[in-house]
Amino acid sequence: MAGARRIVVVGLAAAATVLLAAAPASADPATPTNYRSQVVFVEGPGVSEVEIVGGDAFVRLTAAPGVTLEVLGYEGEEYIRFDPDGTVRVNQRSPSKYLNDDRYANVELPVEADAGAVPRWETVSADRTYSWHDHRTHWMSPTPPAAVGESGGAHTVQIFDWRLPLRADGEEGAIVGTLTWIPSTTALPWFALSVVTLVAVAAGSMRMSARSQATLLLFLAFAALVAGLASTAAQPPEGRIYGIDLLGPPVIVALGILALAQPKQSSRAATQVVLIGSVGLAVWGVMRVGVLTHPILPTVLPYALDRLIAAVVLGGAIGLVLGIATLITVENRARRVREEGHHAS
Repeated sequence: MAGARRIVVVGLAAAATVLLAAAPASADPATPTNYRSQVVFVEGPGVSEVEIVGGDAFVRLTAAPGVTLEVLGYEGEEYIRFDPDGTVRVNQRSPSKYLNDDRYANVELPVEADAGAVPRWETVSADRTYSWHDHRTHWMSPTPPAAVGESGGAHTVQIFDWRLPLRADGEEGAIVGTLTWIPSTTALPWFALSVVTLVAVAAGSMRMSARSQATLLLFLAFAALVAGLASTAAQPPEGRIYGIDLLGPPVIVALGILALAQPKQSSRAATQVVLIGSVGLAVWGVMRVGVLTHPILPTVLPYALDRLIAAVVLGGAIGLVLGIATLITVENRARRVREEGHHAS
């Protein structure tokens, strides 16, 4: 009995880790979105390659070799500098540096942020490439523009054209692009798949052995891990975090292995560990439900595959929770009836 209690305590601690991993991190990575920001053309020299990563999340720029290229900030100050040897530096006195730490610029500028001050450079890269949030390339509110509401959310809407000023070896230039809002995808088939999976797993898990339940949990957790790795790989290094996508699924995998490792006589304890892992995986699924509804996803997987994993994991995890919780309730009730009958006799 004490061993079973220890297992449950370990499982609860692991589930808590999953929930903590789901908490917002300090970085601001790309997320599922309806916005697509695109580079249309580049004026002037100095840019080898430039793209928008994550729909509208990051500008990723690679400078041409042998050129001093500067990205100018919101007040025209020196913000990012690409040196001829490939070193990339960010001006720690630039207000843009701090405003770009948050997607909506909800930050308090430090005293040293002064567009008119002599730059204080800090190295951030050594390969001529750097990625950053730039508020000139995306919509600065969680509420969509009025034009989206006027379209009923059913049509693609061009929001605005944008321009990022540059200076290459003293010559003025710019990156010019456009921001577009794209309607949400039809999520009904994915939610239907999730519900079908939920019902099938809930019904099936009530008849499964503890080992079979643990095996199913492992399958779902490995699928979640694949999706998490794909999402992380799609982020530029400057926006990459190690939160729910990478910390959650490995913990659930560990719980599944822990349940499989239990001796046959400890099947009840193993089932409880699977239940705890299923709750954690359901949290993971709920946190990623935006994958099913947004047209642009931060992943290296085909979008349909990412949505398939999200729908199956969400439905399967909730199904396991419902099935196992029902099974435990029925078994507890039957045990109480037997005990009452024994005492009566």
